[in-house]
Amino acid sequence: MPKPKIVIVGAGPSGSACALALARRGQTEVLLLDKSSYPRIKVCGSGLSPLSLSVLDHLEIRDRFSPKALRMPKLLARGPGGQEIYLSGAKGAWVLPRIDFDQGMVEAAQQAGATFQQETKVTDLLRGSDGQICGIRTASGEIEADMVVCANGSPARFSRDPTPHTGIRTIMGWWKDTRQPDGQGTMVWDRRLDGYYAWAFPEPGGVTNIGLTIPEGAPETKTLKALFETILEEHFGEVVRDAQLVGKWMGHPAVVTTKVSDTIAEARVMDIGEAARLVSPGTVEGISFALESGVLAADAIGRHFTREQGLSRVGRGLYRTRTRARMLPKFWAGHGFVQLMRSERARSLTSKVFNPQWLASRASTLLGEQPD
Repeated sequence: MPKPKIVIVGAGPSGSACALALARRGQTEVLLLDKSSYPRIKVCGSGLSPLSLSVLDHLEIRDRFSPKALRMPKLLARGPGGQEIYLSGAKGAWVLPRIDFDQGMVEAAQQAGATFQQETKVTDLLRGSDGQICGIRTASGEIEADMVVCANGSPARFSRDPTPHTGIRTIMGWWKDTRQPDGQGTMVWDRRLDGYYAWAFPEPGGVTNIGLTIPEGAPETKTLKALFETILEEHFGEVVRDAQLVGKWMGHPAVVTTKVSDTIAEARVMDIGEAARLVSPGTVEGISFALESGVLAADAIGRHFTREQGLSRVGRGLYRTRTRARMLPKFWAGHGFVQLMRSERARSLTSKVFNPQWLASRASTLLGEQPD
């Protein structure tokens, strides 16, 4: 009997992690698709949090990326009132440009037995006479599948999720030969960013990526480029003084929520990563949740999928439950943090009750860090 065919739409961290984990099981034929040509540049701060590194350890591929990654053991966080605290810990984060990280993930999946087909744009999901997903339509034809895993990021074109969500806008650029301290990232919560932040992260090769995130409904979003210029001058003027801009500014949308919908798992289709809106409402970080959801989806498929029935009710429930249990506490904490950053009165009251550095250590723990 031929193996069930699993088609994964999107070869970012979630799709590649799912393809890798499924291919290693050897129970299915795995086809990984992406509309882009790899390696490709991706708009992202490129930070790999301790949680991301833990998933790479689970997949036993952390050593693949170690030679190219830059260690970032310290983070300077500046609040809306100008107060500064340092986040540091025993594990630290890595910064690895997505052009290298995503390419490495795809190669790991291929080496495990998955087939990768790039420059393939998926335009629709196909349904059979029973109403169930039975494949995909691409610009060049149709591909049958026993299961489709949507890992096509944000905006999730095939999402069936009706739950409320918040759109986030991002704009960023890369500079070479900056004055950013070695091994240190910077995050600045500016009032104009409506609870969100600007960042500067050092990358390998003497490059620093700098950007900002802001809710799409914030007033300043209407003049996003002008806002970015102002933020650069006010918060990172010394960092980029005499530095050289590499390429051009780029932007990308994201979606955050504090819920995980039932629609992320159906009999013949699953959503993972940003396609499932698995992005932190506090930091807009999605790589760790993408990697973890890809592994969770692969485990559910490997244990509870058959060609005749698709993903069983038990498998669907397992994926939803495990995803909620692992991610929602972090989403709720992130949402609360954004509300705190939006309210000067709340920040003032909090600072009188809690030592800021103590709060910083708790924030580090949420990222999977072990405070020094």
